[in-house]
Order: sequence, then structure tokens, then C-alpha cells
Amino acid sequence: MKIEQIRQVLSIYQSGSINKAAQNLFLSQPYISNSLKSLERELQQKIFIRSYNGIQLTEFGKIFIQNAQGLLKYADQIEYAAKDFSAAQIPLSFSVSVSYLLFAQVVFRDLMERYENSAVNFRYNQTSVSEILMDVYDRSVELGLISIPTIDKRKWLAKMEIDDIIYEPIYSSKPAAMFSVHHQAERDQKEISIKELHEFPLTIIAEKFPILDVVNKKMRTVMGAKTLIEVNDRTTAHEFIQNKNAYACVVNCTPAYKNVPFFSYAQVLPIKDAPFDFEIGWVYRKDTYHSALAVEFMQKIESLFLDEKENNEKHKGKKLDNDR
Repeated sequence: MKIEQIRQVLSIYQSGSINKAAQNLFLSQPYISNSLKSLERELQQKIFIRSYNGIQLTEFGKIFIQNAQGLLKYADQIEYAAKDFSAAQIPLSFSVSVSYLLFAQVVFRDLMERYENSAVNFRYNQTSVSEILMDVYDRSVELGLISIPTIDKRKWLAKMEIDDIIYEPIYSSKPAAMFSVHHQAERDQKEISIKELHEFPLTIIAEKFPILDVVNKKMRTVMGAKTLIEVNDRTTAHEFIQNKNAYACVVNCTPAYKNVPFFSYAQVLPIKDAPFDFEIGWVYRKDTYHSALAVEFMQKIESLFLDEKENNEKHKGKKLDNDR
């Protein structure tokens, strides 16, 4: 039963004939007749009977009309409300949870400025990988952007798959050590070894998920860190980096900072002999439909690494030519 059919029945009742109802509704008489027959078949009840005096309601028809009038009143109210709602400016929204990546924060800020005169609800959450995955899983955010070491990658990918979370890597590199600009490490060197890092405290962001906590512990073992400083947020981590001669093991995303300023108090040195990589990638639920704002944000982020990807492809091509 459709609202359209209810309107037609009421029009037949009010006008006294199918032909007049068709004229009032700007429909053909056969169309109205077929629609009425279809409705009566569905309800398994006759609504009208034909007599010498025209069309008359059956006993069921009287009940139908009585209830239909009230129903259409509410249907009309809903339609009016929908029109008013459509006429108003409905705010867009975009929410994202991100690892501690400064370039992502800058891109998000630029996106906000681009839409500052529009009705948009923005939410930017900067947190650990565990929290990002939880936000994505319970749909607190539309999208997540994580930075994660490839240690035990199969295991954390399996965890995401169980939770119906898609992971799309967009960049990979050997890890880098992030120091204070006043760190004891030689300032002129272009890279650093694991052995050179042994004497310095390693700062990491605590993870709630057991599998990711294990990744952190394995990273400490691989890096040979004598002292581990586990913190819950970037601000605290940076305090230790600045004041305690500590370092953090991070993704070496130099390409992203070509046009985006990095922390003025920090320097980054690639770890030349690290036996694992760091990846940056999107995470979202399998059935997620990305909003236009999310797509724009993703494109802006990925464009930061575009030149690097092109260079890598060229390098691979040259290597293949040399191997032939």
C-alpha cells in the first residue's frame, strides 16, 4: 500500500467517481481503476461497490477512509517538514582520527579554512593506532590515518580483517630517529645506525591493543634500547625528546614535509640498518561510503607523496632495464 494509492481512494470518495478523481489528480481513468484493484487485492477487501447511485463505500471502506484521512494528515506534515529541512542549510561533516603526523594536521587545517564559510562540522582526533582502530570500528570517525611499523604485520592485518577494517597503505619507508635539535647525535650526519642509538632512551606511544603493544616491545628489542619511555600522547613524548636526550622511532616521511613545516625543535635521521619499515595508511570500515570532504582530504594527503612514488617507479624501471 502506497501513499499515492491512499490519496487516490480519498479522491474517489470525495468526488464520487473514478473518472472525476482521475481528472482531479491529472491521471488517466484506467490508471486509477487499476491502482484501486491492486490495492483491494493487496488488502483482500473491497473498498467501493458500484450502484445506481454511483460508487459507495463498503463497511471496510468506511474504516479505510476514517483511518486514511488521519494518515494522510501526518504524511503531509512529514512532506512539509522535509521541504523545510531541505531548504535549510544542512551542515556537512568530516571526522578523522590520525597518528601523530604533523603534515596531516596541516592538511586538515587547510581543509577547514577552505570551507570556513560553509556549514561543516569538523572533527580531528590525534591519538594512538589502537585508539584510531577503535574509533573506526565503532564509527566514531569516518576515516583513520595510521603510522605503523611493519613488525608482525600479518598479525595486525588479521586483527583489522576480523574487525571488518580496510587498510590501504599509501607510503612506506625505513624508520627514522627523531631527536631534539640539541641532541648529542652528530648534527652533520645524514643517517644513523641502531648501534649509535643504543645509549639513548627510546620514547614510544603506548598502545591498548595487545598485538600493537607487542609490536612496541619488539621494536624496543630490535632497536636495542636500554631505556624505554612509554607515554600516552605526543606532547609528553616531545617533552622527553626535547629535555631527556631521548628519541622516537618514526616513519621517515620527508616527502610530506617539502611544503609543510616540520617541528622547529626536532630533527630526523634515517636509521640505515633498521630491519623493518614504517608504513602510513588509511583505515576505514568495509562498508564505509567516503564523503566528498573525506575524499578531498585523502587526495591532499596522498599528493604529498606523489613525487616520491613517481621517483620510486622510475628507479624500479631503471633497475629492470639494467637487469635485462
